[in-house]
Amino acid sequence: MKQFLMKHNLALFSLVATCVLIYTLANWQVMPFTQRMLGLFVFGITLHLWEEGRFPGGFTEMIAEKLNFKADDIHFGQIITSCYVVFIVFVPLFFPHVLFLAIAPMLLGLLEPVAHLLAIRMSSTRYYSPGLVTAVVVLMPISLYTLHHIATHMETHFSTWLMAFLYMLVGLLIAQRLVISASGMKYSEFLKNVRRRLFAK
Repeated sequence: MKQFLMKHNLALFSLVATCVLIYTLANWQVMPFTQRMLGLFVFGITLHLWEEGRFPGGFTEMIAEKLNFKADDIHFGQIITSCYVVFIVFVPLFFPHVLFLAIAPMLLGLLEPVAHLLAIRMSSTRYYSPGLVTAVVVLMPISLYTLHHIATHMETHFSTWLMAFLYMLVGLLIAQRLVISASGMKYSEFLKNVRRRLFAK
């Protein structure tokens, strides 16, 4: 069972995301705005994971090679990523009126294009990194539209945005550290390799 989940986690995740999309579209008129957008984001982030991992794929392998850490089982990294997506997207989906939860995944949606544009410096093509297209064409528009609507039509405070940012960031750092630790590399060494790769002339 464990091996099945490890190997087919993306397919199973996609099945759930498709069900979420169908439910969202079928109940569009009665769902709160934030819940509708989170439903779209769930499907968008799933497309993004497919681009990173399968079509064309190679994002994990590229990062592992360029940053000199071993990814003996790429499925482990995919499992951790899926867990983070559940944390950052599915939890807010069930609590659409908790604004900081609704904002958090949209902040991730803005971070993803930046991360993939930076990752181009590690790519052999020098114009693309796996995940870039869906980050720019799917995640960023959903995120920008949602955040603009929340900022202009809903009452928020500085603490709301701060909590959203921390919710997104802390989960991301924990997921990242788990994957790096599993490779046997120290996190400080990983960060050093990132800086060297990104800012090398």
